[in-house]
Amino acid sequence: MSKLNNKILEKYSRQIIIDSVGIEGQKKIFKTKVLIVGCGGLGTSAAQYLTMTGIGKIGLVDDDIISLSNLNRQTLFTEEEIGEKKVFVLSEKIKKINSKASIQSFDLRLKDNNINKIATRYDYILDCTDNFETRFLINKFCHIYKKILITAALQNFDLQSTILKSWFKKGNPCYECFFPNTQIYPQDSCDEMGVLAPVAGLGGIFQANLLINNVLENKVNYNELILFSCSEFRMRKITFKKNIDCKICGNN
Repeated sequence: MSKLNNKILEKYSRQIIIDSVGIEGQKKIFKTKVLIVGCGGLGTSAAQYLTMTGIGKIGLVDDDIISLSNLNRQTLFTEEEIGEKKVFVLSEKIKKINSKASIQSFDLRLKDNNINKIATRYDYILDCTDNFETRFLINKFCHIYKKILITAALQNFDLQSTILKSWFKKGNPCYECFFPNTQIYPQDSCDEMGVLAPVAGLGGIFQANLLINNVLENKVNYNELILFSCSEFRMRKITFKKNIDCKICGNN
């Protein structure tokens, strides 16, 4: 979108007037391509706010259907849509927010045999999944194909998020430097651990903000895990170094 007409300028005027955004920053946002893997509490929130910000191309990956228990934390879904496919419902909802955006839906589970075909066309990969198997798969792909990874996880009143660019600089860690794929981790989905509705929304917002800051070239740290407690309203940042023994990025 090289030219911004009056309608576009009006729609995004509250962003454009920000010094660090402006016309050029908004154009960068329009050109950004984002793949959101998982259309649950994190993914629906991130998709909503990224669409509102003006992201030009969004891919949605999920093979699940909407259930009653989803409705306490997964924005844009309603009771009338129970039983329908999440990716198709979410796609239609965000198209109504930004009709200019290119939205593509992938009704499947991301696996070794399909991730390359789907994810290579995007600049950013948002890991909004709830299992380590898929997170490890996405991390490996992002490192090999030089994609920026933004991941988050939820539990009860707590969330964590980080942005990773492990291939860009010698000392930058990947996800497995934080969480090695040599350990056994507890099942961490909302079904097992529980999560408060606003925490899920805030997690997706954290991911959206990390992405937009990166697009606008605001300072972000690629070696930092953000931890936020919604019960105590307390934030911590934990700095990690690359694990030289990491099987994904240790030799880079």
